Order: sequence, then structure tokens, then C-alpha cells
Amino acid sequence: MGMNGSSCWHKYRQTTFISIFILFAASSTSLFMAQGRAMSNVIEVSQVAAQALPAPEVISDILNGNWDHERTEFSLPPLMTLLPGEPGTGGSSTPSMVGAVKKWQKSDPQKSLDTWRRLSEANSQLEIQLNFLSKLAKEQWDAYKSVIDSCSKLRSEKWIEQASEPNKEAVIKALLGAKEAMLGIRYHMRLMGEAAGVPIKPESQTKLLDATLNLEGVLLAGVPGAGGFDAVFAVTLGDSSSNVTKTWSSLNVLALLVKEDPCGVSLESADPRTNEITSAVS
Repeated sequence: MGMNGSSCWHKYRQTTFISIFILFAASSTSLFMAQGRAMSNVIEVSQVAAQALPAPEVISDILNGNWDHERTEFSLPPLMTLLPGEPGTGGSSTPSMVGAVKKWQKSDPQKSLDTWRRLSEANSQLEIQLNFLSKLAKEQWDAYKSVIDSCSKLRSEKWIEQASEPNKEAVIKALLGAKEAMLGIRYHMRLMGEAAGVPIKPESQTKLLDATLNLEGVLLAGVPGAGGFDAVFAVTLGDSSSNVTKTWSSLNVLALLVKEDPCGVSLESADPRTNEITSAVS
């Protein structure tokens, strides 16, 4: 498929960036770390293959590799926006944080397994609620849209007041369920970090996330991946993203105004004659 150069490259970068944040924000951290060996094996194979094979063949080998996980479709429900933020306070070393967690797992297997299980359950619950919201959007669009529109103008403690009809009540309960699951994820991630002895997030970051959650129309707020001090995210309802960007700006946090794109993985090459980039989308 041919596409305009600058547009396609922009979409590719947006897709890649937003996909990473969705993966870390809404999928199981425990699952991600458990797949480490399989991921490293595939990466090793791709590094060898890249020395002799064209890029499309290397990518095909990676996608068809021996991944020991299940691939299912996932996306945010309609009328929701994922907003990454950059606090600009420097980052932490992910390898050292992962190393500390693995050391803790070996030293206290029983407690670490229990924390891991609870974290996994919270992650799964968030996925369940978001998927249920997507289902409600397909089956009861008018009620779903009405709830999202009204809740986008209110703080979460006021959302339940919008449950005037049974179908609207289902949407609101799922929204609140997702929010509760995210709070559980933050709680168990914090317990895991403290037990493993990894650097504690600064109090200012905790306050930032709590302040973000208290804004009108904010469903979720947290840190992606292993955490660190260099990134936050929010998921907002309807047109309420501006509430977050204004608040973050006042706190010296840069909102990264990227948008998801459903085009998938793009392979691009520049034509030196036209400076245009052609793209094959899979």
C-alpha cells in the first residue's frame, strides 16, 4: 500500500509510541516479565537474521516465531483518549529495577508469588472492564455515548448519579470497575517495589497521579511499564483531555499529544528522487 511520506512516518511513530503505552498501561506486568526468556530468544534470532535477510523477511520470522503467549485483539473503548506525559525529572534504569525484583522473588518466593498473583488479578480485571465497555459500546451505543459525554464533565465520584437507566448503570459500573482496578495495580506495584528495594517514586509523582484522577473526565492515571520517574499516563473520557493537559502544564509536565492509528506495523523506504516515503502496512 502506498502512502504519502511524511504522513506515513508520522503515523508510524504515533502507532509505535501509543502501542507501547497501551501495552504497559493495560496489560499484565507479571506476564510481560514472565515472557522475558521467549522475547529474548526471538530477539536473538532476529538479530542474526537481520545480517543476511531483507527487513520484511526478518519481521515475518519474528511474528511467526516461538512466542509462548496468546495474542488477542485489544484496544481502548470508543470515546476514550490515552494521554502520555513527560514530567522531565529524569528516568530510572529498567534493567536494574527488573534485576531487583528477580532477586526479591528468589529471596522471598512465597510473598513475591502472592504479590505477583494479586497484581496479575488487578491487571486482568482492568482488561475485563475495558473489554466489557467496548462490548457495551457496540451493543448499546446511544446509552454508552450518553454516559461518556456526561461523565467527561464530572469527577468520578459524581458518575454514579448519571445511572438513571439500567443500560447506563452498566456502563458506569464498568467505568468505576476499571478505575478501581487501576488503583489496585498502583497499590500492588508499590508493594512490589518496596519489597524489592527499588527506588521509591517521588512523592510529587504520587501527588501528580492523584491530582490527575480527581479531574473531570479522567478514568485512569498511572505510570507505564516498570515505572521510573520519567513518564505518566492518563485515560480520559470524551473531550476532557484538555483538563489534563492544562493541569499537567501548570505542574511542568509535558503532555505528548499523539494519537493511535489502526494501520498496524509499517515498513517504509524513502525514494531519493521524490523524498517521499512509501509504506507497506500489515
